[in-house]
Amino acid sequence: MRILAINNKDEAVRKNSSSGGVFYLIAESVINDSGVVFGAKFDSSFDVVHGYAEDMEGIRAFMGSKYVQSSVGGAYRDAKDFLEAGRKVLFSGTPCQIAALKKYLGKEYENLITVDFICHGVPNRRICREYLDEISKGREIAKVNFRDKTEGWRAFSLKVDFADGSTYRKNLEEDPFVCGFLKNLYLRPSCYQCAYRGFERPADVTLADFWGVQNIMPEIYDDKGTSIIIVRKESIEKLIEYKKDSLVIRELDEQTVQKTNVAVEKSCAMHPKRAEFFESEYKSVSKAIYRIVKEPLKIRVKKKLYKLYKGVKK
Repeated sequence: MRILAINNKDEAVRKNSSSGGVFYLIAESVINDSGVVFGAKFDSSFDVVHGYAEDMEGIRAFMGSKYVQSSVGGAYRDAKDFLEAGRKVLFSGTPCQIAALKKYLGKEYENLITVDFICHGVPNRRICREYLDEISKGREIAKVNFRDKTEGWRAFSLKVDFADGSTYRKNLEEDPFVCGFLKNLYLRPSCYQCAYRGFERPADVTLADFWGVQNIMPEIYDDKGTSIIIVRKESIEKLIEYKKDSLVIRELDEQTVQKTNVAVEKSCAMHPKRAEFFESEYKSVSKAIYRIVKEPLKIRVKKKLYKLYKGVKK
């Protein structure tokens, strides 16, 4: 096992990625080898589903975080068909989805690469759907980005573009859905006791955000996103070595990952008012979320003043 901090030097790739743009690098190598890439994407109704791509144009739909678990549908069956036909397959998903894929396949395939990520937990699908419908206000959705970097990688935003040209965007401290997600208000029940924590897990590669990189490795920090990558497959190590001129790479250890991303080994604690939230009757899901997770006025004022201070300092 090898642990690295990586930035893709291609700024366009990093802009459209959740963090450092490593997934794109691995996916590109598979596509160039006539392979197939599976990942989570939005369908025409902006529900999150698993699909596959056989060219780089299709890969773009898989990039970026989706703050809800995908519906797998027939993806495991399709992946097995491609593997049996001798095609190289990259399958990305949550840790539990990768474990389910391995169980479905029933044996190891040399032509399979699996990628998961250090998962905070996945929100209830119904809450996400209700929230998107509410902020849409009847407008047709054109694009959803749960990790927009307009205000930077650390202060990411939920951004929704509509077909009429209008846009909704609020950062992680202002958007009710993201706040509720980060406060563990409506994660799936199994996420609070996740069976797939730790450094040893079914996936060949684990990706994560390198939170705190600005303090630990300031020389590679630029607020555009840095990835942690945990590699358990020799072919991926060789790929990174081959592509090293297009990457910024630093070695990491387990202690650094544990310090900066506690979810690697620890499940999220259930919000104490989760049951109250789901049992309540509400007309506005955003107001129902905000009523529970909003911070005290004193803290909100302090944060506002700090933002103003940073703006003046710049």
